[in-house]
Amino acid sequence: MKFGLFGGAQAVPGEVVTEAALGYHEYGDYIRLAEKLGYSSAWLVEHHFTGFSQLSATLNYISYLSGITSKIRLGSAVVVIPWHNPILLAEQIATIDQLSKGRYDFGLGRGYRGNEFHGFGMDMADAQEIFEESVMLLKRSFTETERWSYKSERWTFNDIIVEPPVVQKPYPPMWVGAGSEASIRKVAQNDFNLLLDQMSPFEAIGYKIRMYQDELDKLGKAYDPDRVAVTRGMMVANNDNQRSDAHILRGKFISQVQVLSKDKTEGPKAFSPVGNSGDTDAISENGAVLGSSEEMCERVGRLRDEGVQTILLHDLSGSSEALQQFAEEVMPKFADSDASAQAAE
Repeated sequence: MKFGLFGGAQAVPGEVVTEAALGYHEYGDYIRLAEKLGYSSAWLVEHHFTGFSQLSATLNYISYLSGITSKIRLGSAVVVIPWHNPILLAEQIATIDQLSKGRYDFGLGRGYRGNEFHGFGMDMADAQEIFEESVMLLKRSFTETERWSYKSERWTFNDIIVEPPVVQKPYPPMWVGAGSEASIRKVAQNDFNLLLDQMSPFEAIGYKIRMYQDELDKLGKAYDPDRVAVTRGMMVANNDNQRSDAHILRGKFISQVQVLSKDKTEGPKAFSPVGNSGDTDAISENGAVLGSSEEMCERVGRLRDEGVQTILLHDLSGSSEALQQFAEEVMPKFADSDASAQAAE
């Protein structure tokens, strides 16, 4: 199995608000430690207008991380496509792919938080149409080798060629978040990799993976478990007091994001990776990687049994001790035995 991280820096001084409250440089140190400990990837959020300083200029920050790391893969989770000029975005993505020497994973989506669309003065009902046109333009930007032009009601580009070229061909892996059956099947139909949420119970994750696999089977495409990643809360708790504190912190996070996710538009509901239940403790007990090392191993094992090969861990505590405990006491239990045997030879 592969274990990555999910989250972002938070430039808010003082008390913990909802994230780890690790500043922009401190979070970089956290990612460098993760790289040393053997975590395979770090995925950074993109959010706006939260009031608690979630990371906004994600691609800028990934550029910084690419310069202070050398092995760990770096992903956006996710770039909300409707808020970006697709050609300028293609140039930024290609630049990050160059800076990271091909370590970038392009997580993208159409957005789900109503307050963000409201803040940008955009109608969420238009998001899917903008997303589809922009993705087409992004793919064309990465693969065209001659100058080209394009015109639609929304975009006009004249005699352009996107530079620099991407390192990963034909372009960095594209990952899309989805939750409903229709959206998961659409991800498979468009040959995207699948990002699954951190709130659904363990059994629901297995069901969603099987939907993705079923759709690929219908299309005659091979299923690769490495093309699915599941985000999970990581709540290291070695005693009852730590468990209670972890629930308080994560409960506050879930509640605040649920409020931000409410749709302020008249358009269709977008996929939201945040559970609707008011019982935040139950959300974590039924789906987080929670507890002592022994209990976390049991929970990771349940995810593995559901078909999960890659877990992205979201630790709101930002604790380097928790990062190290998981790496030393949980990750080795799920190492690839074949790879271990080959390394020993």
